[in-house]
Amino acid sequence: MALEPPDDGADGLLPCGNEEDVLVRNLMEGRTTEHEARCPHCRATARDLAPLVSALREPEAEAVKAPAGLVEDVMRAIRAERGNRRSLLLGGPGPGTTRIRESAVAAMARYASRGVPGVLVGRCRVERGPDGLAVSLTVRVAHGTPIAGAAEDVRRTVRDILEHRLGLPVLRIDIEVVGLIESD
Repeated sequence: MALEPPDDGADGLLPCGNEEDVLVRNLMEGRTTEHEARCPHCRATARDLAPLVSALREPEAEAVKAPAGLVEDVMRAIRAERGNRRSLLLGGPGPGTTRIRESAVAAMARYASRGVPGVLVGRCRVERGPDGLAVSLTVRVAHGTPIAGAAEDVRRTVRDILEHRLGLPVLRIDIEVVGLIESD
């Protein structure tokens, strides 16, 4: 799942003005407001989120404590997936064209970064420019991990997947460290 903010810049607001976070919270609690019950935007979003809400409401065999910031990260991912529909043209042999959504490229970059020790990648945004892609990532770094080295490892990993496997030129990769991963 790609992690990009919606194109309209509303950051979590539905077209009707209701906040996605509020709608999700109400759905999780099994209640909706009168507005949410009538609004086509809220109803459509509720339908889209039904599998997630259902999975989250299922009882677990044992209680699991979610890491700090997980809900915010999940909501950013949901907003990003719903908001980005731009695609990039991939080169290749033979007739025809192959297109890949920017959100899929961002998801691949995030997934590739999972192998970097001591780093947890959060949001990833990919933007097409005239000279190549601009990639922005947010990361959390494990306590004691050298940040500069970890950031360079993430850059190298992301550049490898985008340039060598997808054939997309990368202009820059910006990394913002947004927190630490505390050891238990």
